[in-house]
Amino acid sequence: MRLNFSEKQNEYIASADRRWGLKIGAVRSGKSFVDIAHVVPYRLRALKDEAGLNVILGVSKETIERNVLQPMREIYTDKLIGTINSRNIANVCGVDVYCLGAEKVSQVAKIQGSSIKYCYGDEIAKWNKDVFAMLQSRLDKPYSRFDGSCNPEYPGHWLKDFIDNPEIDAYIQKYTIFDNPFLPKEFVDNLCKEYAGTVYYKRYILGEWALAEGLIYPMYEEAIEKPPDRPADRYIMSLDYGTQNAFAAILWGKYGDVWYALREYYYSGRDTGTQKTDEEYGADIEKFVEDIDGNIKVTVDPSAASFIALLRKKPKFSVLKAVNDVADGIRETATAMQTGRIKISPDMTNWKKEVEGYVWDDAVQEDRPVKVNDHLMDATRYFVKTFRIAQKKNEFIPIW
Repeated sequence: MRLNFSEKQNEYIASADRRWGLKIGAVRSGKSFVDIAHVVPYRLRALKDEAGLNVILGVSKETIERNVLQPMREIYTDKLIGTINSRNIANVCGVDVYCLGAEKVSQVAKIQGSSIKYCYGDEIAKWNKDVFAMLQSRLDKPYSRFDGSCNPEYPGHWLKDFIDNPEIDAYIQKYTIFDNPFLPKEFVDNLCKEYAGTVYYKRYILGEWALAEGLIYPMYEEAIEKPPDRPADRYIMSLDYGTQNAFAAILWGKYGDVWYALREYYYSGRDTGTQKTDEEYGADIEKFVEDIDGNIKVTVDPSAASFIALLRKKPKFSVLKAVNDVADGIRETATAMQTGRIKISPDMTNWKKEVEGYVWDDAVQEDRPVKVNDHLMDATRYFVKTFRIAQKKNEFIPIW
């Protein structure tokens, strides 16, 4: 396969000769591809005979396989790019490389005491800060090198503090999506539309460290639409469990390629002064969907162990624990609203009240919603994230 690199990528290949090499910026801008296609194989071979370990750090071993090893395999074949074995080692271009997750502080122990000659980092901004701090002390050879990339987050992020330090020996590039000349114009235009009006446009299109402010879903009014007057092709329910807090559920119906939030269940024991039991909530949920024939998939707040166990005893429901990734869930929900993949019935009065007050917390230097009256917002996020509603099916855009 003949590989072509952009001007920005060639600049990195020619100039990134420091201890730290970092590429930070927009999605699909080519910042990771230059690493897996050229930089990582080159560094591993160049340092092959030097003492020390080779390491790939990512959010998890699964993301390393998906984001790093599999794309490398597509270029260099599985003869040169192995899989991660039970000892967390993959053979890459003829050398052994430790592949470790960096999301949790418990991962620090896996590199503690090791001397690292080369490390590649994937999605660095999503790592645990302590893992990164430990890595700094492990790159202890005069020839030790690090290459890595990520999307920017909020300005107070620990990684932003690191790259702003003039004392570090680093070569740092910023990428916008427009730095990748190989992306189809239609794809770029669509992505710009999907993120328009949100903090994600600044981060994922322009590559800026931007603060999340104001309404989390400023596009919500365009998402409110009356559903078709016929039965849906398919139904799913999403549910946020509460005891003292409100208990909220949404019934979703699919019409063609669009999912509509058809109706809501909402009960607040704090507001009514009467708390319901799991059994009472279970009976309410059965009644909530009694007019829907057949089995219904339900995604539930993963912390609600007792209620999940109760629902699994009811033949009406197939229960899945929700994927509770707040930051990614919010981003994907915003995309789903912006692109029209989800619509909200005007009858969802509690949902509308919540979304109008669902704002970023400006009292903290991180992406955190104000946790007040957000139960239907959580149920919406569970649905979108768990069932990957924001992702277009059968869409393939090459990474080079």
